[in-house]
Amino acid sequence: MTNRRILLISLVGFLIFGGLIGGKVVYQKTWVDVSILSKSQQIPGVVSAKVVNNNSLQEMIVVTDNLTNLRQASQTLKELSDNAPIRFQDRRNGSLEKLFGQIQFALQEGIVLGNFTEMAQNVRLQAEKEGVQLELEMDNDAIYVILNQGQAQLIEVIERNGQNKFLPTEKSDI
Repeated sequence: MTNRRILLISLVGFLIFGGLIGGKVVYQKTWVDVSILSKSQQIPGVVSAKVVNNNSLQEMIVVTDNLTNLRQASQTLKELSDNAPIRFQDRRNGSLEKLFGQIQFALQEGIVLGNFTEMAQNVRLQAEKEGVQLELEMDNDAIYVILNQGQAQLIEVIERNGQNKFLPTEKSDI
């Protein structure tokens, strides 16, 4: 009789535990993910956003298309991400990647030395020389870079204090 009670209690416990886990998954997929998607799509230039598990670590993937005002979009997405780091996916091309690699020297020098005005001038000159439109903004946490060339766009958020809120941007598959 005692074995049956233990078996019955264990079975009920497993069913309750399974129900709780299933409820959490359903809640995450129907409410949280839909809420993130709908709120993120209100940001101009954001196609979609979702939180995914990448090697058992959560990150928010944000697919973009002609994003403007990266600083404001980043602030809004940080509020939605619930402390998950954000990875943008953009529509970069080879020449934008090459230019970004070249302006990294000025960007990193500006961060280290604190000469942000000179950094901005150097980056603007390099972008103009390549015929690329540059949107460069900064706040206490990061430097926000958008490079536009025709339909191609490269987006990068360079954190100044290593907060790990933003992951390196990747090229979008779309």
